[in-house]
Amino acid sequence: MENRQQKNAILPLLTTFSFSAPEAYLDFLQLKNGLAVKSPDYCNLPYHGVDRGEVAFSALFGIDTRNKYYDLKYNNDEFLEELDFLSGALLIGDDPGGNFFVLINGGDREGVYYWDRTHLHCEDDIQQFDIAEQQECGNLYKVAPDFTIFYQMILQHACTQGEICLNDL
Repeated sequence: MENRQQKNAILPLLTTFSFSAPEAYLDFLQLKNGLAVKSPDYCNLPYHGVDRGEVAFSALFGIDTRNKYYDLKYNNDEFLEELDFLSGALLIGDDPGGNFFVLINGGDREGVYYWDRTHLHCEDDIQQFDIAEQQECGNLYKVAPDFTIFYQMILQHACTQGEICLNDL
């Protein structure tokens, strides 16, 4: 997608989901339009709040991607309503097993969260979640205080674990 078209597509799309994005996330979408970890299809990000001390990461979604499973609009249209008890939330990425990363902007919950939608960690001895599930949607674990730190974590761990990061999906 051309930069100008992309810039024109970002804000109306985010408005559709009643989301006011932080500047760092808007910059990422405009410059990279998504990112996927390849070979294998994920990397592990450190998180002390679950048994193994890490959560898997696969992709950050883009706009109008060739693969709909990497598309911001597609994923939010399909799954965001399950988190209707949260305001200012947007699904921005996923792991390879059906769980998502959620960016919350504003209020006391601001940050990036790992949404354990499939209850992968529900039987862990360590369950330091930050937002309890409602209607069995899965707990949310805060993995970064903002998008910039989350993005740096991805780049650091994807590169050190030998995976290749691709943008413009």
